[in-house]
Amino acid sequence: MLSLSLAAQEAPPEPPKDSALVAAARRAREGRVAIPRKVITNADVKKSKGKLIELPAKGAPLPPHVADARSTIEKHDEALKQAAAAERERAVAEKKITDLEAELAVIEQSYYDENDPSYRDDVIRKKFLEKKRELDAARAAIPK
Repeated sequence: MLSLSLAAQEAPPEPPKDSALVAAARRAREGRVAIPRKVITNADVKKSKGKLIELPAKGAPLPPHVADARSTIEKHDEALKQAAAAERERAVAEKKITDLEAELAVIEQSYYDENDPSYRDDVIRKKFLEKKRELDAARAAIPK
């Protein structure tokens, strides 16, 4: 009984004091000024000087989506055909480049083999530059 009466006589514990951060947040909230609220109407929007974009009504139907009628197998076959055609085109372009490089090497060697400087500079050099342009164009045209 004695212990019961002592517990009854004790004062209730004080609530913990707020930290400095909580106190600052409360002061900041109290110092705020209420932001006036205004309902924006269509008339307000039309009076504004900004750019106005009108969207279609939500109930307006969208244009129908055109679905591909081909099956996945047909689509896959078409993709394989396109890939094979691209590979053939690439092989032809690489063969042309190889041939042009060989011709260019022959022309270059004839340049060094020729003893007549005027023939070498007038004829062989022009052939070399022409083949070099063809080779550069073929390299640029190769499909990636």
